[in-house]
Amino acid sequence: MKNNCCKLSELPLMTEAAITSVEIDNALTRRMAQLGISRGEMITPVFKSPFGDPIAYSVKGCVVALRKSDCEAIKVGVEVK
Repeated sequence: MKNNCCKLSELPLMTEAAITSVEIDNALTRRMAQLGISRGEMITPVFKSPFGDPIAYSVKGCVVALRKSDCEAIKVGVEVK
């Protein structure tokens, strides 16, 4: 098994992945952490808006909507068998 890394914005719907890094400025990093988006947490994209932005993600039992531009700075790892 190997671990492929990609941006959160590139993760296909209903694919669970572990957050490996959050590379956003300090003010937004704190807000992301409050939403449960931090290194080591599992996250799954569950819905896309009709135009693809924002995308709803399930993290820590909650669903949060994130803009694609913010997801570009969040890296996730997907385990490939």
